[in-house]
Amino acid sequence: MIPELGTIALLAALMLSVASSLLVWAGCVRRREEWLRFAPAAGVAVCLLVVAAFAVLVFSFLRDDFSVQYVAQHSHRDLPLLLKIAASWGGHEGSLLFWLMALTLWGGLFALLSRRYDLRFSALTLALMNGVNAAFIIFIVWFSSPFARLFPPAWEGRDLNPMLQHIALIIHPPLLYLGYAGFTLCAAMALGAVLNGRFDAAIAGWVRRWAGPAWGFLTAGIILGSWWAYCELGWGGWWFWDPVENASLLPWLSGTALLHSLAVSARRGIFRHWTLLLALFTFILSLLGTLIVRSGMLVSVHAFALDAERALPLLILFAGLSCLALGLYAARCDLRPAAARYFPFSRENLMLGALLLFTVVTLVVLIGTFYPMLYGLMGWGKISVGAPYFNLSLAPIAVLILLLMAGSGGVRWKSAPAPGKTALLGLAALACIVALLAAWLTGIGVLAAAIVGIIVSVTVAQAGPFTRINARLGGMLLAHAGVALSALGIVFSASIYHEVSVNLSPGQQTTLSGYQFRYVSAELQAKENYTAEVLRVDILREGKTLATVMPERRHYTARNQLMIEPGIHWGWMGSWYVVAGEKTDRERYAMRFYYQRGVQWIWLGGVLMIAGMMWNRMGRRVSR
Repeated sequence: MIPELGTIALLAALMLSVASSLLVWAGCVRRREEWLRFAPAAGVAVCLLVVAAFAVLVFSFLRDDFSVQYVAQHSHRDLPLLLKIAASWGGHEGSLLFWLMALTLWGGLFALLSRRYDLRFSALTLALMNGVNAAFIIFIVWFSSPFARLFPPAWEGRDLNPMLQHIALIIHPPLLYLGYAGFTLCAAMALGAVLNGRFDAAIAGWVRRWAGPAWGFLTAGIILGSWWAYCELGWGGWWFWDPVENASLLPWLSGTALLHSLAVSARRGIFRHWTLLLALFTFILSLLGTLIVRSGMLVSVHAFALDAERALPLLILFAGLSCLALGLYAARCDLRPAAARYFPFSRENLMLGALLLFTVVTLVVLIGTFYPMLYGLMGWGKISVGAPYFNLSLAPIAVLILLLMAGSGGVRWKSAPAPGKTALLGLAALACIVALLAAWLTGIGVLAAAIVGIIVSVTVAQAGPFTRINARLGGMLLAHAGVALSALGIVFSASIYHEVSVNLSPGQQTTLSGYQFRYVSAELQAKENYTAEVLRVDILREGKTLATVMPERRHYTARNQLMIEPGIHWGWMGSWYVVAGEKTDRERYAMRFYYQRGVQWIWLGGVLMIAGMMWNRMGRRVSR
């Protein structure tokens, strides 16, 4: 009866969500404040019920309860403990339940802190969150229950998908869901403010405090996802422009724009409609990502479902919530412009330019992701949109965004640059030119040289406000430096990339980019739920061994599936990457070797972005 307790907890959460939402609406209409005060308690109670339901699912995995269909499909008796826990969100049904739990965790935390805010605003926000919770619970219980029984019970489980048995893919989905759910709370706060008839600088500041952590979770999830792709898929790349990859990138782009718009709204009380619409569209794009991954609408190696049975209910869920959010905004928004004046060359206009550019980038990615599907639906045949479209379309816009970053350091709010800042901007421009010439002479390419020059100018320009020691500005500098470092890593990893494919026997070697890769030996190892052929490959430079890597060929018994695990050695400037392919003789393997510059800077830049956001949060607390 234990799995049934999970369903009972979800049904109780559904009834409480609906009841509390209706009570808040009634309290607002009849002006009964005592009814509104019920919302925080209901938010916490719904959170506890959903957490209890998820705990039941995890318990079913830990006890190998193969009478639960979802457990039988995604677990195995020999699966390690940590992977059994991770398997609870490794499939369609469990991932949606985790999505729901993330929603209720954000809502429960907001409920606990709701006394800081206006009563009517906080009650409306919680009512909207509970409305979203109710919609998710209805879909999960009736169309995608992780507690459905299997009769007769399976004797053994099918095992977790081997592609998901990696530390990055254990942590990656929860971080994405926490990011999506956090931006859902931001959208609920924005709509709550609209329904309450007031969205001003103070409320923008409130939303900003929640948007920062949500953006941090989503950024961390994307970083881990790209790291997993590099370390696990064996093709030597970190981003393939796959539809599911784009599904997480879309809300990140709009969420990044939302953070900048919130900064202006909180500081100057302007860009209100930019902020409101970005909050809503970030929520909608988060839902769209759920639809892409779990409906099978777009083909992807990351997709959770390829059946059309649940596609229509998911589409209804997505369309219903999206239309309701936009409808509430359209019905209650105040179209009167904010009374604010500022100089044409001011930080406000630079921020507006950044918002426009981020919007264009989001549209480019959105069109490239869904155009093949629309092309097919129109009966025109099949077409694929790959890396050339995205790279050619987005590279110029990315350079413009970096240039805006470089210019923002010497520009003040409302007015023109201060006299001292004018000299600083001139110094930044000079540094950019010098860096361009130096980078060009080193032969790293035109685009790489441009990026290097822009990064130097960003550092010089941003150093102006940073000289006045301020925790907020320090966080901004760190986050923008992370963006610049990631951009540099992207350019270098794409331009300095060498590979070779050869067949080698023990004792043989090949040369690539001045390094020797020597295949030493191979051995068979047995693990808990797979066996592996582990090869030893030494990496040498001028006869001296730099490192030893151990690429693997893993065979997962339960699924009868072969997985390739590359051997990677990391350096400060580059990475060495070895893949063991088909076995062509007794100990002879087809191998691929890669040498790539700067790929690790991409993830280090992401870490700096998150650190900058956290620093900014701490600085805001100190300043208060």
